[in-house]
Amino acid sequence: MNYVAPEITIEAFHCPFCGTYAHMDWAWLVNRQAITKYLEATCSRCRKASLWLAYDTKNVHGNLKPNSGEMVYPDFGTAPLPEVDMPEDVVRDYCEAARIFSKSPRGAAALLRLGLQKLCRHLGEEGVNINEDIRSLAAKNTIPPLVVKVADTVRITGNNAVHPGEMCDDDFDHIASKMFELLNFVVKKGISEPRELEALYSMVPEGARKKAEIRDEKAKLSARG
Repeated sequence: MNYVAPEITIEAFHCPFCGTYAHMDWAWLVNRQAITKYLEATCSRCRKASLWLAYDTKNVHGNLKPNSGEMVYPDFGTAPLPEVDMPEDVVRDYCEAARIFSKSPRGAAALLRLGLQKLCRHLGEEGVNINEDIRSLAAKNTIPPLVVKVADTVRITGNNAVHPGEMCDDDFDHIASKMFELLNFVVKKGISEPRELEALYSMVPEGARKKAEIRDEKAKLSARG
């Protein structure tokens, strides 16, 4: 399913701890029998609790409900968790972008672009020109060709690529939010799925593997001829 970002006004979202879409049990924190401005949202899956600060509230049938607020713990913002196979140096940029996203979408977008450059390098590209690298990866079928259009749409490649000072922060908010998902998708298609397929292939008996490799080689020679 699509990623549902944590939000103080909804009952279920993707947990910032375990990454699972789950129901959240909300509870106000109390200090000396007085309700504070803080709430806990406990994940029904992993039972870990995030801490939230409510900005304003409303009374609904005698129950205090938050109108708006922000997550203050964990200090990861509302971005999806990075894919488990994401390279370590890319994870650092990704997590830093997640921590500052709500305060500086412009800074988050810059960090995510840097992370994408590093990711392209891990996938065999030069890691200098994102525009060329993404198109090269698509041409090699490392990632689906549609990723090129997505990258163009969020203005990180092509003629509409983002340049500092040319866009308002609202635009960067949209760009950065989509780039989190884009990086995870590229990791999934370029690293995770090939690794899973290789592991599956290694489980096939050696004799069957050799026969398949011989058939593949004959097919290639036939296609060339």
